[in-house]
Amino acid sequence: MGLRFRLLVVSKKFIIVGGGIGGLAAAVALRRAGCEAEVYERAPAFREVGAGVSLWPNATRVLRMWGVLERVLARGAEVTRFDLRRAEGVRLASIAMSGFDTPAVCVHRAELHAALLAELPAACLKTDHTLESFAMAGAGVVARFSGGREARADGLIGADGIHSVVRAQLHGAVAPTFRGYSIWRGLAPAIEGIARGPISETWGRGQRFGIMPIGPDRICWYATCNARAAQADAPGGRKREVQELFADWHAPIGTLIAATREADILRNDARDRPALRRWGRGCVTLLGDAAHPLTPNVGQGACLAIEDAACLAKALAGEEDVAVAYRAYEARRNARTAFVARQSRRIGAIGQWEHPWMVRGRNFITRLLLAGAPPARLNPVYAYEV
Repeated sequence: MGLRFRLLVVSKKFIIVGGGIGGLAAAVALRRAGCEAEVYERAPAFREVGAGVSLWPNATRVLRMWGVLERVLARGAEVTRFDLRRAEGVRLASIAMSGFDTPAVCVHRAELHAALLAELPAACLKTDHTLESFAMAGAGVVARFSGGREARADGLIGADGIHSVVRAQLHGAVAPTFRGYSIWRGLAPAIEGIARGPISETWGRGQRFGIMPIGPDRICWYATCNARAAQADAPGGRKREVQELFADWHAPIGTLIAATREADILRNDARDRPALRRWGRGCVTLLGDAAHPLTPNVGQGACLAIEDAACLAKALAGEEDVAVAYRAYEARRNARTAFVARQSRRIGAIGQWEHPWMVRGRNFITRLLLAGAPPARLNPVYAYEV
């Protein structure tokens, strides 16, 4: 039976569309399970853009299993505490990140991407491949790329992000849902007064500001403000706009923004999508943001993609029929990812309240709710095990 299982797994080949964190995580998980997996990326090179990413114990536990965690920890900053403050600097809550079997860590997205990439042979990585469509072919699937190129496999995994081409073919091209606020992300050099270990978020009226050390010499920050969808940058540029929005907030927010280059500030709308009842069809499924994009308020975007990858590999391990394994994977992940997305959406909405009395009530209730045993309150999201 053991020999039959091993030969069965090796015989399966998978096409992964998208070479971001989710796509690479899927390839690592599948190849560790004995499957053949090829990653098709539309860009001319495998690289990750963006700023910092938080990896909580639910994800670092998987990274440890894959042998990737030590490399990530070496390049990032372990999280020891999360502080929540008011705009003038008064602390609302302080949550110690203890009681978990693996640490939380903040790291640049590119460092996590590179750590996963290092686990994969170059031969399985295909660049300059823009997916145009896919079709079922017997018991498998054929993917058609620009330039007339094709690839065939036993299964296809759409890990191509919030604007997924795979999802659009499965469920129709529908725009993501705007949640009412803009998000700026910046990268600054380490500055005096910000130690590695604690991370923080500050809540004001319709605005928030977060600080995350992501290594020995870099700090990631993020800022939010209620806005219209696709609102243009202010005439003076992103840096000046953020400086003006947070001019009277507590130290070291002003210093941190001032130390950031204009080119190192990104801006996006907060968007997600309603949960799908069924992610895939036949031998095609979705993973990560292609399946369940969420707002960044609980720091779980990359974490859920890593969970997805580990769960998918488990579902495929003992099942000869790829379509059956995919439906089992989707059933296992649907409730979990929908729950986290709802939590993130809810926290984001509350954090963006503007009315003074609502803000006062929010701050008072938040202080009470987070005064208890922090690990127990965080368990539904951060202590999850695949």
